[in-house]
Amino acid sequence: MENNVDALKLKAESELRRVKDEREKRIKEYWKNIPKFNSPDDVPDLPKVNQQEWKDYYVPKLIESGAIPKTELIENQSYIGNHRNAQVAKWNGQKFVYRRTKFNSVFDDECNHFEDDDGFALFVPIGLATEEQYEKNSLL
Repeated sequence: MENNVDALKLKAESELRRVKDEREKRIKEYWKNIPKFNSPDDVPDLPKVNQQEWKDYYVPKLIESGAIPKTELIENQSYIGNHRNAQVAKWNGQKFVYRRTKFNSVFDDECNHFEDDDGFALFVPIGLATEEQYEKNSLL
């Protein structure tokens, strides 16, 4: 009986690995041919990978597609981009600040630039925004 259970476990682990490998392959294939960003909605979900792969592969791919590198950001300038809670954020020189609404309250929240992955949602800036867009957290 124990041998059957072990065999089933091995088979399940093998199938899980195969499915994960196929998924990783599909993600890589998509990123190989990632289109230019015209709107925040064009920015794909950011994959969870190790830091080295993120910096060596995904960061350059984002920049290639129109994401603005950190070195080109202007302090106190608002940007249109992609984050799970905002499409407009302001660069404060270290992080992005965005207007967040939660439980009917509006407050400032922070997030990192996509080059500074900290395991949380990142902002991918793709263009300049106006102060009015920042205040309303909208593209108008």
